[in-house]
Amino acid sequence: MKNNQPKKYVVFGATGNTGKQMLPLLLDAGHSVRAFVRTPSKLSIQHSNLEIVQGDINDKQAVRDTIKGMDAVISLVGGPLGDKTYKGGLLLPFIKTVHEAMRANGINKLLLQTGAASKIKGEKFNFLRDIIVKKIDGPLRGDHGVHIDNDAAIYYLESNANDIDWIITRPPLLVDEFSTGKVIGLDKLPWPPKITFKDMAVYNFHLLGDEKAIKTAKYVGYPQTTFHLPSYAGSIITILALVVGGIFYYLFSN
Repeated sequence: MKNNQPKKYVVFGATGNTGKQMLPLLLDAGHSVRAFVRTPSKLSIQHSNLEIVQGDINDKQAVRDTIKGMDAVISLVGGPLGDKTYKGGLLLPFIKTVHEAMRANGINKLLLQTGAASKIKGEKFNFLRDIIVKKIDGPLRGDHGVHIDNDAAIYYLESNANDIDWIITRPPLLVDEFSTGKVIGLDKLPWPPKITFKDMAVYNFHLLGDEKAIKTAKYVGYPQTTFHLPSYAGSIITILALVVGGIFYYLFSN
């Protein structure tokens, strides 16, 4: 599926920060867009090729009906960030419903945006991602439930959706700032760990027409500022912290 041919896209999560940036890109390129939203008033954009459907992703029939007649599905859906009471459970049933509807309607392409804390099959342990972000920072910030959702959705697609052309993107922290440059797909966690909503939307848009992106789940980052922390860096820092703590304990406990 190439982006230079008009297509019909259904976008879930269109009222989010990335979604609002991505809709104009699709429409300006001549595509038709069906935006599935819970609150239509959050979308100020108007276009002859934009259809807004009000609904909830927990309504399986509404999701199935919305997908009918489309060429591809874009999911920018995510659970509530910063909510310590949220334990996950939103994304996986939705992705299962999307997959079933795609098979039933002969739709082949799915783009799913998750997060940099997510892990794919065969990926090695990374102290920064697996301990600092997911075990410490996630629960403290209230993002732990979203991390659980993203991991579950990725595992489902990797294990059960070989019959469709899925693409997964794993951006780091997304921020509401001015575009700072082109982002690229990476095989390792980027640093600094943030990109803008605008740049993420542009990356997602171009990925839709990239056949090499099918069945991939890349991290996303800026090439001009990105370097990679080794997977063992966190372990070294932890050991040093324990040594320093031990020294202080020895000095001040005697």
